[in-house]
Amino acid sequence: MSLLPPKAIREAYNNDQAATCVLLCQQWLRDNPDDLSVIHDYATMLYKMTRFDEAIAVYNNALERFPDSRWGIYNQLGHLHRYRGALLEAEIAYQQAIDTDPGESASYIFLGAVQARQGKLTDAERTHRLATQCPEGLIDEAYHNLGLVLRGQGRLADAKVCFEKAIEIDNDYANAIEALKDVTTALEIEVA
Repeated sequence: MSLLPPKAIREAYNNDQAATCVLLCQQWLRDNPDDLSVIHDYATMLYKMTRFDEAIAVYNNALERFPDSRWGIYNQLGHLHRYRGALLEAEIAYQQAIDTDPGESASYIFLGAVQARQGKLTDAERTHRLATQCPEGLIDEAYHNLGLVLRGQGRLADAKVCFEKAIEIDNDYANAIEALKDVTTALEIEVA
């Protein structure tokens, strides 16, 4: 069979056609083994089919072969572990991504979300606060997630400040707008 373009792979990926995507990726990677974008798609679809060990092997191989791309690969490993419910392993992978590029907020956001999911709200607060200080990334999302953690701790006034900051950065941030409405209403109920 002739080479299939990455466009077909992307279409299968976007339509969550995991079996098709895996087969297309395998064919493409035979002749294009250094196509990291396809490697990511391949590993993601493997783990979506619960072929976790195979996906981990793909990521571990990529970590060795693409040292300049470790930040993204570690984040993808974190996503895999989160998907399979291995939250401590996800934390480790996200921390490795942070260690690789401490100036990018995304890994902090991912780590904080995993910590919050485990009820580690103090850790999640600390992690999201670090994300808000990053020079790169989705700082509005970092403030939103910090606000969610503070809201979870019952610190509604502090959460309100974070949601306002997220909206200040992106005034169309729908989730932050709804969260701000929620804590504003809750604060009004507390005073009444």
